[in-house]
Order: sequence, then C-alpha cells, then structure tokens
Amino acid sequence: MAFACKDPALTFLNRFGYNVVKLPRTGIEPLLVLGRDKALEPIGTISTVWSAPNAPPVPWSPRAATSIEGQKSDKLDLSIGLKILSNALAAFGATTPSLEFAYTRARKVQFTFSNVQSVGIEPFTVGEYLASGDLNLKNPFVSRYFDGDDTRTYIVTEVLKSDTVTVTATDSNEKAIAVDVPAISAVVGANVKIKTGGDSSATLSYQGPEAVTFGFKAFEIVYVNGRWSVKGVKPSGDLAFFLDDEDRAEVGELFNAGGLVRL
Repeated sequence: MAFACKDPALTFLNRFGYNVVKLPRTGIEPLLVLGRDKALEPIGTISTVWSAPNAPPVPWSPRAATSIEGQKSDKLDLSIGLKILSNALAAFGATTPSLEFAYTRARKVQFTFSNVQSVGIEPFTVGEYLASGDLNLKNPFVSRYFDGDDTRTYIVTEVLKSDTVTVTATDSNEKAIAVDVPAISAVVGANVKIKTGGDSSATLSYQGPEAVTFGFKAFEIVYVNGRWSVKGVKPSGDLAFFLDDEDRAEVGELFNAGGLVRL
C-alpha cells in the first residue's frame, strides 16, 4: 500500500507541476540525485558516480518562470503557512524566522510566487548523458541506493529559485488583515527586506539576499532489460525533501511498518 502525503506544507507546489524543497536553500541544482531509503535524501550529483565520455550537461541560465510567477497558492491554515514562511525566512538568514507573534489574528495565509527563476536541463539532454555512460557500482552508496530492492533514486532536472516570499493574511471570514510590520522588521534582521503590498500591510513581501531553491522536477532512474532508464513521477508530498527530525521519525515509522513501498 502506497503512502500518499497530503500535508499542504509538502504539496503546495504540486498543482504547478513541481515538488517542494521543504527547507529551501542554495546548492540544490539540476543533476542532484535524491535517494530514498528510510527517508528521501540528497546523496550527491550524478557526475560523481557516472562514468561517461562526455562532460555533464550544463544547466540553462536562470530565466523567468512565467508559468509560476504571480501564481497564488491555496489559502493555507495558519500553522501550515507559518511553517512554510519560517523555512523560507531561515533560508534567507533571518535572525528570528518564526513570526507567530505577528499573525495572531490571522487564520489563513496565501503565498504569491514572486521573482521566480527556473534553472534546468532538458530531459533529452540528461538522457543522452545517461545513455553514454554507466554507474560505478563499486561505490557502496551507489550499490545501496541504485541496486537495492527497497530503495529508489531520482535525478533532478529543473529547480525553481526565488529571493522573495509574498504572504497575504486573512481572518476567519477570509478578509485581509494587517500585520505589525515594524515588529516583524525588528526581529527578522538586516538580511531580510520587507515590502508592503500597496497601502495594505496584509500582504508582505519578504526578500532575502540571494535566491534559494524551493521547488524541483525529477525523474526516477531505473534499471530495465539490461540498461539504465528513467520514468516520470507525479509531483507529490512524498518527493518533498530536506525533512526535519520530526518528519524523519514519521517516515521511518511508515517504512518500518511496511506502509511505504514505492511511489
């Protein structure tokens, strides 16, 4: 029986065709390999363990993600929304990323994707690189993740980056409510710039010093009929990664109980 993660903090990008990086950060780039054992973990770039005559393909330069820019998330319960906001602010280097004190009157928050850039490699190009080489199965991590019966591996082909998180707060009647901007500015620190949406402080944009990766697309790498191949995987909460300790424990229990077999 497959486990389907419905946590909105891990699925809010799925309807746009992307998976969530729960703890956004720099350094998450195309050709990163994710390995699923008891949890989903980044285990290195494919070029480290893939022997090929050609150099690894180079990602395209950052370009505007027009299909994402300006899109709004669903209105999320406050606890979920503040968790997402806190993770983003931590990635931006906020002194105090938790802003529960400033949103006490809110019941829902909605995110607007701002300053979003896409960096990736065309799947055909990734496929040509994989077709020209082979894995170093002498590497113990390779043999564990790529050759294990109870493990899965995925290769990242595209990532979403942004230096800005825009949040709108609403009350129980779904009316926009103002938040305390000076108090927020005092705790997030100098690394994060705050801008209000027009005349209202119900919508705030939090901008960090550099873009961090918050979403990605990936394909599963499989060995079929004597050759390496790939297959698509539907965006889902099961592919969100950089889990915290609480999530690791929960996922581990599901694995140990035999509940999470494959995607």
